[in-house]
Amino acid sequence: MTHQPRVSVTIPTHNGARFLAKAIESVLSQDFDDYELVVCDNASTDSTPEICRSFTHPRVRYLRWDDKATQAGSFNRCLQVARGEMQTILHADDMFLPGFLRDRVSRFDANPALGYVFGAVHIVNAAGVTLETKAPWADDRRFAPGELVDVLLTGCIVSPPTFMARTSAIRTVGDFRTDLTWGHDWDWSIRLAERHPVEYGARPLAVYRVHDASGTAEVLQAAANGAQERRIIVETLGRLSDGSAADRERRRRTYISLSRRHMYFAAQALLESRRNVAVNNLWYAVRADAGMLLKPTFLALLLGTVAPAGLYSRYRHARNALGRA
Repeated sequence: MTHQPRVSVTIPTHNGARFLAKAIESVLSQDFDDYELVVCDNASTDSTPEICRSFTHPRVRYLRWDDKATQAGSFNRCLQVARGEMQTILHADDMFLPGFLRDRVSRFDANPALGYVFGAVHIVNAAGVTLETKAPWADDRRFAPGELVDVLLTGCIVSPPTFMARTSAIRTVGDFRTDLTWGHDWDWSIRLAERHPVEYGARPLAVYRVHDASGTAEVLQAAANGAQERRIIVETLGRLSDGSAADRERRRRTYISLSRRHMYFAAQALLESRRNVAVNNLWYAVRADAGMLLKPTFLALLLGTVAPAGLYSRYRHARNALGRA
């Protein structure tokens, strides 16, 4: 009988050879050994096959599909081939830190009802230099079914390389949605949190890499995130709606947070001289919270989309100077 591993680590990749070896090595160097590592090659045309075949460790499997799937479709392939009691999807440009697998498995062993675990994460650039550490809370947290959803609706705090889910919990919500091109992992984490207990680990045990070639950067640069984010929020709020005062407050907080995210994206786009992207995000900011029209920062951003380059940068400098005064 084939041994069922405690954990399946799957790495979906499409032309991710630049960082793939480091991702694989970060798994193989873990101090927990009851796992399988499956690299799911989504029709790569770079040196991905050669890199994977250079790893001869018996726990490593390399699977290739010649028909290119969407990112969500590639993630679903990972779910389909995983054989472990728990599963984690490691992006080809991210890494685990020492102790990641042991920490996550110990949490599932201590709480048989636990659906998934996520945690703090180090953010690094393409060169591996740490930019910041993202930690929503300074201490470990536990959430009952549904308790984390209100937090998730104000923004996705679940960083992918920190995530591990129990396979039985995954089966209750099914696959990643292939009708979404942005936020399918966010939507998935919300659906899981609606039904299952969740734990948060405050010690950073994973690394998330940001670089220009990442899928996230591509979507943000094209301003393709607005409609998708709104759709996830509308559908989630629809499932949870009960007409209560708490429900109305949840809706208010959610849309204010959505508006602020779009304001942030608009500012970043304007600083990079991508005016069309800035305009798109300003539209979604106002659609989420019409009160944003009265904010000085919104007016400065709007003016910056038509004014000479650098005007919004000067506004930011002046605002920051006044804040320090």
